[in-house]
Amino acid sequence: MKKHILILSFLICSLDLISQSSIVYKSLDEALQNPAAVHHLKITYEHLKELSPKIGKLINLETLELNNNDLTELPPEICLLVNLKELNLFRNKLKTLPTELGNLKKLEKLILSSNRLSSLPASIGSIEKLKQLSIKDNLLISLPDEICNLKKLEQLFLSYNDLSSLPENIGNLTSLEQLYLERNNLFELPESISKLTTLKYFYLGKNSMRQFPTSICTMVKLIELDLSYCGAFGFLPSCLKNIELLDILTIDSNMSIPFNVSAFHNPRLKIIVK
Repeated sequence: MKKHILILSFLICSLDLISQSSIVYKSLDEALQNPAAVHHLKITYEHLKELSPKIGKLINLETLELNNNDLTELPPEICLLVNLKELNLFRNKLKTLPTELGNLKKLEKLILSSNRLSSLPASIGSIEKLKQLSIKDNLLISLPDEICNLKKLEQLFLSYNDLSSLPENIGNLTSLEQLYLERNNLFELPESISKLTTLKYFYLGKNSMRQFPTSICTMVKLIELDLSYCGAFGFLPSCLKNIELLDILTIDSNMSIPFNVSAFHNPRLKIIVK
């Protein structure tokens, strides 16, 4: 009987913990009433202009959604949230990020799109568990070399920035499956990009490449490739037909394929001309 009571007590406690972790708190004041119990905080579309340093008290927070507000900066205390796995700051007015951002060691998803960032802290390279990083629609002119340390990164969104180059060691991101670079100021790609053989989605459109980056031909797992309006190189190299899984190839009317399309191994390939 005592054994059954112990098991029942354990189950009740477990269910209580699961119930607490599934609660989505909608205000910081509410969350601070019992900080240790808060796992998910969502404050969105509130015209929030500043975030209280008290956010650092939510030591067990795993998901923080602050998208669609008016934040221009973040308190350093946000970097005390060492259990944070997801941080969404989409569509704010952020100009800088805390230098201690790399302290968020458990972070797997970081959304910084549609802000006013012109640079990233070097410490971002210390977030070793990061799988998704979205920084599109900002004012970035360069990336810190340390970003190449993110060996588990699978998705990298950099579209709609002012990037004129990529870090030389970008090829170290060997887990990358999606890379979005549209609408930047890129003239060339680093040689190391040929190491990104796990890429499935690669968007390079709306750049100013001086010549076709043949390193793309090593990306044999590509499913979608966008090359539209990314340079005046005209003819596409025959090595593209080595990408056996390619489903969608997007080009523009100034480009031509100097070999029979039937040479592509995938009979379902769709070529989109913009």
